[in-house]
Amino acid sequence: MELRHLRYFVAVAEELSFSRAAARLHVTRPALSKQIKDLEEQTGVRLLDRDTVRVSLTDAGAVFLAEAQAILSNVEEATRLAREAQNGRRGRLKIGSVGQISTSFLPEALKAFHHEFPDIEVTFAEMNPVDQLSALAAGQIHIGFAYGNDVEHMPGMDSLLLVRSTFGVSVSRHHPLATRETIRMAELSKDTFLFLGEESTSTHRRDIVQMFRDEAAFPGPSREISGFESLLTMIAADQGISMLPEILDLTKSHGIVTVPLDLSKAGADFTMWAVWRKNIDSLMVRNFIRLLETHRRKVA
Repeated sequence: MELRHLRYFVAVAEELSFSRAAARLHVTRPALSKQIKDLEEQTGVRLLDRDTVRVSLTDAGAVFLAEAQAILSNVEEATRLAREAQNGRRGRLKIGSVGQISTSFLPEALKAFHHEFPDIEVTFAEMNPVDQLSALAAGQIHIGFAYGNDVEHMPGMDSLLLVRSTFGVSVSRHHPLATRETIRMAELSKDTFLFLGEESTSTHRRDIVQMFRDEAAFPGPSREISGFESLLTMIAADQGISMLPEILDLTKSHGIVTVPLDLSKAGADFTMWAVWRKNIDSLMVRNFIRLLETHRRKVA
């Protein structure tokens, strides 16, 4: 049974005339009669009573008509929704979550996106930046966020620079260094240093260790912290110090002070990017990236 069988039957049942139904469908009457006969043979049910004068529905035909109309209506609705999705106006957009760092651009972009595309549901996946790149490649999320200057040239990915800042020393507001105007790298060897992510994949660790090397200094004992919010909690609880972008204002929200560094040479930039699969055929993704670009913080 095919959809055309249902369309042909519904036309005859609604018109109660093979001639009018054939004209409505732009087919010949013999062709229409054959399709109705095929449908009755496939269902094993007589759906229509007809003679040379009139056509009427059998009891079974009346039941079948209601169901056929519902099926065709559902097909039309499914087609409409699919077209809206293809046009980037309906669907579910899955985004990787980056926490506090996104407050300078993401809320406004989300608000604008919902206003322009109210039928798209946006969901967030809590995961580290490294995991987001893997999730992007696997098609588990549509848009992720990543750190580091090498993101711009990542194979198979497109990117948009959202935040550029410099690293400062982030400490609890009760820490002795919290009242300093600047801090030298050599002064950081006694405190436990907190790095975000695993040692083998952490761009946070890589950039900061390079800064220590450039200043001929060495960090103190270190710990790896798996999540950004966990990192902030540990710093606020005076369980260690770290380096975070100066652009973050964490004093009121977390009780964390970020003090500028006194460096003999330029420090490492902190850069954060929106990342999505290159050449992705999704207007939904492109539209969100367009709004991200509009609402991002101005970058140098």
